[in-house]
Amino acid sequence: MKRKNTVGMVLLGLVIVAVFSMTVFAVKAYRAPLGPALDQNTPTTIPASNPALSTAIPTLEQAGVCGETGTWNVLALGSDAADLNSPKGSDLTRVIRVDFPNRKVTIYAFPRDLWVDTAGLGLTNPTIDASQLGAVFYEARSRSTNADVNAAMVDGTNVTARMLAKNFQISTDHYVTIDLSQVPAIVDTVGGIPINIPVQITDPWIGMVIPAGQQTLNGAQVAAYARALPDSDFARIQRNDLLITALREKALDPSVWGNIPQLYEQFDNVIATDLSPEQINHLTCLLKEVPPEAITQEGIKQEWTSAGPQSGSLLWDKSNVLNQMKSLGLIP
Repeated sequence: MKRKNTVGMVLLGLVIVAVFSMTVFAVKAYRAPLGPALDQNTPTTIPASNPALSTAIPTLEQAGVCGETGTWNVLALGSDAADLNSPKGSDLTRVIRVDFPNRKVTIYAFPRDLWVDTAGLGLTNPTIDASQLGAVFYEARSRSTNADVNAAMVDGTNVTARMLAKNFQISTDHYVTIDLSQVPAIVDTVGGIPINIPVQITDPWIGMVIPAGQQTLNGAQVAAYARALPDSDFARIQRNDLLITALREKALDPSVWGNIPQLYEQFDNVIATDLSPEQINHLTCLLKEVPPEAITQEGIKQEWTSAGPQSGSLLWDKSNVLNQMKSLGLIP
C-alpha cells in the first residue's frame, strides 16, 4: 500500500511538473514576438525652424491601459510587390503612434511619391542614393537574399524604417507589413467592410467602379478603392483614411475583435510583424478604449510639396513637415 502511495505521489508530481512546464511554455509563446525586431539606425537629427517645438512633449506617469503603460510607434506598410502593374513598392506607408496611458492614436501618412535620401541604406548593385518613398520597400525587398516571403518582407521593412529615421527623424518600435494582394481574402473572411463612400470612384487601373453611398465593400472592392488613383496620391490617402476608420469600426464588432489573433494565424504567411500575441491582444483591447475624437489622421500636406527630379516624384518642405510631426508628438 505504501508503495502504491509512493508511486501515486511520483506520478502526481510528474503531472504537476508537466502542466507547469506547458504553462510556462505557453506563456513564453504568448509573449514571444511573431517576427524579428527591426535593425534600424538612430534617427538623424534634423534642425527644425521653430525652436518652440524642439523640446520633447512631457509625459506623466499614468496607470496602464489594456496591459500597457507606454507609447509605441508602429510602422504599417502595404506591399504591392505581387502586383502585375508598376511602379511597385509600398502603396501604404503609415506610422501609427499608439498612446496607451492617454488612450490616443495618431496615424501619420507618407505619400509614396516623396523624394527621399537613401544613401547608406544598403541599396546597392545598382546603388540607389535617392528614390521615391514608396519604392524603397520594393528595392530593398528585391535585393533580399531570403527565399522566404515573410523574411524578404521584413528586409524591405527594415530599410523603410531606416529611411524614415534618416529623412524624418522618426523611430519605429514595432511594424506590421501586409501583402496587399491578400487583403481581399482577409476582408471577405470578416464579412466585408461597411463604409459610406462620398464620391464615386472610377479608375481604368483597377477595372472597377465604386459607387457613392453607404454600402458594404467586399474584399475585391476594398482593395480596388484603396489602390485607385484617378486623381492624386494625396486624394488616395484621404480615401485610405476613410477605410482605416471603417476598419476600426468593423474591428469593434465582437465577432471580429475577439478573433483577431485567430485571423492572424490564418493569414500569418502574408503578414510580417514583430508584435507578440500578447501585444496584439493589447492593441485589440485599445480599439475599444479609444474614442473616435482621440484618433488623429494626419499627413504631409500637398502644398508643402513641389515637382521632384523624376517624373511623378515630389520634393517636400522639411521645415513644415518636421514641425508638424513635432506638434503631433511623433518626433522629439
